[in-house]
Amino acid sequence: MKKQSQIRVAACLLALSTLSFSSNAFYVPPTAESQAASKLVHIQIKAKQGDTDAQFLLGLMYLSGRFVAQNTESGLYWVSLAATQDHVKAQQTLADLAFEGKLFPRNLALAEKWYLVMAEQGDKWANFRLGFIYSAGGDGVIRNCGKAMGQFNAAGDAISLGNVAWILATCPEAEYRDGSRAVSISLKLLEQNQNDPTVLDNLAAGYAEIGDFNSAIDAQKKAIEALKQNPEIARSDEFIMRLKQYQNKQAYREVIPLM
Repeated sequence: MKKQSQIRVAACLLALSTLSFSSNAFYVPPTAESQAASKLVHIQIKAKQGDTDAQFLLGLMYLSGRFVAQNTESGLYWVSLAATQDHVKAQQTLADLAFEGKLFPRNLALAEKWYLVMAEQGDKWANFRLGFIYSAGGDGVIRNCGKAMGQFNAAGDAISLGNVAWILATCPEAEYRDGSRAVSISLKLLEQNQNDPTVLDNLAAGYAEIGDFNSAIDAQKKAIEALKQNPEIARSDEFIMRLKQYQNKQAYREVIPLM
């Protein structure tokens, strides 16, 4: 009896060993597609539960068509949902997309809405973009040189201050023009780079605004010469056109175009 019992135990162990081996032999590892599908389901569940990171990520997936069929409407829905719950990256994404007008038609009113929220949080990029929005206007946003300068000043970098100088010299509305301030800002910026063609262009416009056309002509010629050292800035025709205006004793007026 004892021997038979030992035989039965051995048989059971052999059966278990065989079963385990069979299970391992037929194991199929998950594919990249199945793993991606699993992650998508997880993100969708989290997004519906109110997780703002998941909502933002799901929105980006729909906007880009990554792991899902590209759907701009669904993408904007989820990104907007996250943005309204103070998700900073979602707010910037909405603002940038609305400003740039690549995925959907440019919407400056929508861009303004979210850039203003970001600006209240101290975001300098938002100030910079708002400066252009108020400089150009459109899409329900009223052009206003004063607001534009306020936003560029808040951004505070050299490019933004250069834009302030340009507006002071060229804004079509006389109430916002101040050629002397434009000259002062430009001369200050030139201390960082005496051959910056854009700053020299701003300086020339400032001189023209105050009626000092000799200085305007001199500065504009320097700007044109400096352009030759910066071939990536393809604006020589504009610079030459302005030089001719100054030679004809005419100041220059311009609404700053959107980037």
